[in-house]
Amino acid sequence: MAQIIMVKKFSENMDFFKKIIFYFIKFLKSIWIFISYIPTFFIRTFTILIIIFIIFGYFSKFTTNLKTGTALFIQMDGVLVEQAKSKSSFDLFFESGEQNEIEINKIVNAIKLAEDDKNIESIVIDFSNFIGGYPADIIYLSEILLKFKENTKKSIIAIADYYSQSSYILASTADEIIANRNGGVSIYGWSSKRVFIKNLLDKLKIEVIEFSKGEYKSATEIFTRESMSNESKEANEKLQSSIWKFTTNFIEENRNLETGKINFYLENIDILAKDNNFDFANLALNYGLIDSLKTRSEIQKYLSDKFPDLKKDWRYININEYLKTQPTNSENIIGVISVAGTIMDGNQPRGTAGGENISLLIKAAREEKNLKALILRVNTPGGSAFASELIREELKEIKSLDIPIIVSMGGVAASGGYWIAAESDFIFAHETTVTGSIGVAALLFNAQETIKKIGLNEDGIEKSPFSDFNSGVLLTNPSDRLIDLIQGSVDKLYDDFIYIVSNGRNLSPDKVNNIARGRVWSGSDALDKGLIDEIGSFDDAINKAKDIANIEDYRIKRFDQKKNDFTFLKKFFGLMGVQEKYSNNKNLFYNLKNDFLKTVKWSENLNDPDNLYFLCDECIVKY
Repeated sequence: MAQIIMVKKFSENMDFFKKIIFYFIKFLKSIWIFISYIPTFFIRTFTILIIIFIIFGYFSKFTTNLKTGTALFIQMDGVLVEQAKSKSSFDLFFESGEQNEIEINKIVNAIKLAEDDKNIESIVIDFSNFIGGYPADIIYLSEILLKFKENTKKSIIAIADYYSQSSYILASTADEIIANRNGGVSIYGWSSKRVFIKNLLDKLKIEVIEFSKGEYKSATEIFTRESMSNESKEANEKLQSSIWKFTTNFIEENRNLETGKINFYLENIDILAKDNNFDFANLALNYGLIDSLKTRSEIQKYLSDKFPDLKKDWRYININEYLKTQPTNSENIIGVISVAGTIMDGNQPRGTAGGENISLLIKAAREEKNLKALILRVNTPGGSAFASELIREELKEIKSLDIPIIVSMGGVAASGGYWIAAESDFIFAHETTVTGSIGVAALLFNAQETIKKIGLNEDGIEKSPFSDFNSGVLLTNPSDRLIDLIQGSVDKLYDDFIYIVSNGRNLSPDKVNNIARGRVWSGSDALDKGLIDEIGSFDDAINKAKDIANIEDYRIKRFDQKKNDFTFLKKFFGLMGVQEKYSNNKNLFYNLKNDFLKTVKWSENLNDPDNLYFLCDECIVKY
């Protein structure tokens, strides 16, 4: 009997332990399922959010029926650019600190649509967060606003907490300029200054070996001089004076101010401020730069009274809601390709002119059966010589089909930008476009003494005296043969540049050489020198394309880079610690070279395979 009881108790204990083990295993399984589900959860969440963005983007194309008395509201939030950089899903979810970019064509298209829209009564523009852009781009947009007023008799209202110089140029076109009671207007003129680092490099025992052709080609001066050369000062003085004269005349005409009043304000701001008890808002009002001062709440009430609406504060529609496609049945196509940003080799994201990307776009345009003309919108300070030549070669293929190529220059079309433009059929530029800079630059950094100073020494074998030709940073003294090779390459490239311009612009080589030499010109001066054909806008380029192609009806087709989310995946895996183990060019000395190049704001990654550049440092935008 006792044995039976013991067996029964033992059996009960075993059942109890089995239950414990069962529930423990079940608990572990639940934990494992939960852990396993985490990646799936995030992937599903991201997928759902992306689908929502796609659906929202699709339906946002369809605007609601507008009521009469609606204002088109334009928020100038960020930097005015020809082509905005691509933003991946990653950037949408985790907003980076990069400044916002406003595509000029987007604003222009909305304004043109509003001209013929009877429901749009006015345009209201908020400049509170506007950073700026190239002078020519700002003036071009200003001229579009003026045409809007002239063609429609509709009003433009400008509002801002404070007007910078760039925002005020645009605001000067408005019928009414309203500033915050604690704001004002800042006018400071255009400038061109650089930080020279020769003395720093000398202290670091880094020798800079400069290769350039053209005494005005000053892109490398910050490495080789302690101050700006007389030639560079001369060219910059003429360029800035030309742009500033046009700018002041433009503002004064828009605001009905006496000639010279803007320059007087600029040169005597301290005296004028003192006379107004350093109240810059009242100074701007009393000087005639603005029309009224209001707090934010007062501005809101003013707009509510002017554009009453029962459902929201005031009746408006922003450009993202307003813009819609305008289909046309015309078979004739005028293609448009933008070359925007620094020209770099290979495939580059939108907002940078990748030689491979632009070449493929031109090729796609060439294969378009109904292409009647091509407009090349150039807004670049140049960059890689190799990439610039790839683009030019594809343009030559277009010309071989007797398809006219018209260039419309934006804020800047210099160096590599002019290399690709020179052989087109017709070139338009704005008066304040920065162009020319026909020259070549290359640099080598000899860091032999630097590495010795910190206890390093390079040694090994090489197949030829030219093995380090493309490294950019040398750790041993370059041979005379290497120096001669690079200088010969620069000289040859400069001669090619002269020939291309001479042939494209129907000018003698001597005349081209005289206006080249790396010198920059304003659009007005470029017209006098024969570097462009006419002062005009993108609209003028369209009309010229239509005339040369001898067509009446047409539709614009923009050949643009496709946006994708590959950058999202790259950044996501980067956060997860998954990095490329090895990348060609991503070595210590390549990055050292780029750190130097960043000091001149050329680019984060200039990557010409031969380290030869058509680049205009003076052309980098100063906001």
